[in-house]
Amino acid sequence: MQLGVGRPALTPYQRFSRSADLFPAHTALDDGERCLSYRDLSRQVRGVAKQLQELHLPVGSRVGLMAHRQLSTYVIYLAILHLGATVVPIAPDSPWTFNRALLDLADVRVVVLDPVRDRELGGELRAAGVRTFDTGLEMGRSCAASGPDPVDRRGEDVMYILFTSGSTGRPKGVPITNANVSAWLDRAVPAAGLGPGSRSSHTFSLTFDPSVFDLFATWACGATLVLPRGRELLTPVGYVTSRRLTHWYSVPSLIAYARRLGNLGEGAMPDLRTSMFIGEPLSTDLARSWRAAAPSCEIVNVYGPTELTISCSQYTLPRDVNQWPQTYHDTVPIGLPYPGLEWRLWAPVESRPPADVGELCVRGPQRFGGYLDSLDDGGRFLVGDGAAARPLGPEEHVDDGAWYRTGDLVRLVDNTLVHLGRLDRQVKISGHRIELGYIEAVMRRHPEVDEAAVLAVRAERGGLELQAAVCGTASSQEVRAFLEANLPAYMRPLRVQTLPRFPVNRSGKVDHAQLEVLMAPGGEEQ
Repeated sequence: MQLGVGRPALTPYQRFSRSADLFPAHTALDDGERCLSYRDLSRQVRGVAKQLQELHLPVGSRVGLMAHRQLSTYVIYLAILHLGATVVPIAPDSPWTFNRALLDLADVRVVVLDPVRDRELGGELRAAGVRTFDTGLEMGRSCAASGPDPVDRRGEDVMYILFTSGSTGRPKGVPITNANVSAWLDRAVPAAGLGPGSRSSHTFSLTFDPSVFDLFATWACGATLVLPRGRELLTPVGYVTSRRLTHWYSVPSLIAYARRLGNLGEGAMPDLRTSMFIGEPLSTDLARSWRAAAPSCEIVNVYGPTELTISCSQYTLPRDVNQWPQTYHDTVPIGLPYPGLEWRLWAPVESRPPADVGELCVRGPQRFGGYLDSLDDGGRFLVGDGAAARPLGPEEHVDDGAWYRTGDLVRLVDNTLVHLGRLDRQVKISGHRIELGYIEAVMRRHPEVDEAAVLAVRAERGGLELQAAVCGTASSQEVRAFLEANLPAYMRPLRVQTLPRFPVNRSGKVDHAQLEVLMAPGGEEQ
């Protein structure tokens, strides 16, 4: 049995509650050691919500949540929504200075902590004037406790806030509403073939927006979210087989990792029914390897920036590998935007690209309403239609008719879109969207760094990796230590070199092509 998601008016949390009513005995969460039924999960949510009431939070308050992958985290996530608050997931392993910037930008005044894992962080938060609250020690009794009724929230209310890197050297906050997620769920759940009895992977951190699929697409239809145990993600095929997964959702680089382990043998995952990949281009080579290991599996390439609510298009590969489309860069197409979304290809008049090539711009119910700081909106939207379309000015307001500029160059081929690459300097590495200029801005904060440049180069093992160069008196070791204190691991360049000067082009700008030659492996670090 498969369920749609019901009336569009239902918020994502209400869809979870409906599943708890329809399928109380079905397993909602499975962490390998303990399973929570929808009935028990709902009871725990109410119990934790009762504890959180002690904070006397106004409806709509923004609550930080340390994103540990453990049962209590997901209970708390739902409890925050139960009380009508907004979830702001925070990565526990990111530096305090980085997380503090996120908390300030989102105006977070309360952070829910794990009492053991976050003990040191709790002290830093309280010293900075941020309230903390932990419910971890209370989880046992909260299952049987009564709790408050859920707070009704409107579609335009913000459900969660995530962050993307920005070229100014500070993150950009992306508030996503209940209506944004509901419009996306109406498409995502039926397309994924989820329903009672389905067992879904959970490969994404809560700070990465595809995790919303893991949670709410799964819980909207009575399926089971299967949390990986310990280091289980390091053996993807073992995770699939030992935990009896039917649905897989990850970045494509996990295929490459599994292949390097030698685990993608013929028929290694016979029970996998649907596999979806997002966050970076999916090569047909990797897709073939996955199909060989999961011969009964439907493979779906999913595309979408955070600002368009998780995903806005997808392409399902034919069952017959011989019928797979061929693209000039050997990547799977991204399909067409979902029904209900409007899209267009745009390029400045002076660039004069072919009519079937341009920047993908999208508007509709999944498009967010603008960044937390409206100064970030300038240039990121397109206003007007037809030949009169132009980028949004820095002082203009984002209205419902504005198109979001994805920054992705695409080509329309045989009535489907093929991703050609980034128009700006954003890259995706292991699913994380990274603005190279953001890392450069952070590096330049070092008092002994005069110039900084970051490149995304092809790694020997496939995919991209970050490399950096600096000019100044700081050593590469000092710069690396500085980055460890100020950036999460996925943003840190693997190599940092010091150079006496950067090569420049005729315009006086850094010549990144020549810089990549100078930074090729084998170059000396100082």
